[in-house]
Amino acid sequence: MRKIASVSTAYLEDISQAFFFRNAYFGGLLLILLGAFDRYFFVCAVLASLIGYVYTLIYSTPKLVKDSGLITINGFFFGTAVASLFQESPSLYACLVFGALSIPIMTKAAFEVLQHWKLSPYVFPYILSVWVLWLCGNGMALEMRHDIWPEVIATLPPIHPEWSYTPRLVFSAFQGAGRLLFLPDVRFGLSILALISVFSPRRGLFFFLGTAVGSYLALLMAGESSAWEYGFFSYCGGLVGLALASSPEKFNWRTILLLSVLTCFLTIATDQFLRGMNLPVLSLPYVLSMWIAVLSRVPRVSMSWAQSKPAPDRPTKVREEELKKVA
Repeated sequence: MRKIASVSTAYLEDISQAFFFRNAYFGGLLLILLGAFDRYFFVCAVLASLIGYVYTLIYSTPKLVKDSGLITINGFFFGTAVASLFQESPSLYACLVFGALSIPIMTKAAFEVLQHWKLSPYVFPYILSVWVLWLCGNGMALEMRHDIWPEVIATLPPIHPEWSYTPRLVFSAFQGAGRLLFLPDVRFGLSILALISVFSPRRGLFFFLGTAVGSYLALLMAGESSAWEYGFFSYCGGLVGLALASSPEKFNWRTILLLSVLTCFLTIATDQFLRGMNLPVLSLPYVLSMWIAVLSRVPRVSMSWAQSKPAPDRPTKVREEELKKVA
């Protein structure tokens, strides 16, 4: 029984790291919340994440990948993405299982490549897996749900044109928060925000600010167009805000919001680029933003997922001698 409890706790801790916590209670409440809003999403997410987690127990996995729960997290997002983007069918169940089995291999492969730059794969492996299914959907008899992810987002009809801008911005922010798990439900987004805020008010604040900034920028760039209300341009901004607020370093609020703004522009750019290949953006803007943040970090401020202790300051005389040698 102790071993079962230990394994279950470790699994829930891995699930909680989808929102940058390492807390079994948070992971359990997140799964309960997902199941309360959509049981089908819950089943798909748990199945895919469990396949990845069991893989880490049976097969050799790099310690950094295992400790960060990346395989479990990618399986979790893969399950929710597949459940939302494709119609329910027997072929979907088969693709869900085989896709979940490929997640550990793709995660380890991405880790082997990106570790040379001290970068984390984050959720990029699940994005690649969903893209493969999206491109091969017709051959696998998968029916896509374009109502969940339209081919052209800009042509979406208005949601609440009679509302003033302030309530529409709040609505868009909560809708974007829910869209992180492919459930564009305002109540679900509000519940996610409340859950994060209970465990960390600071992270909850920046999670909301990131989505709100993304919604406001989408409004400024779209003008009277209503597409910004759907949360497509804000959900990655909220995830970036949460990720930076969860970092061991206490980043300035301006830095966090600046990177959330960058994510909004990356969302528009990637949408324009991927539209030609008929691919959904998914969480790619978040991954790109975090890679940019890691690669552009300044000395002594490490945003790498594999944290290391900062080097101690050298005495002033030693620095002066080094400068003389360089001169």
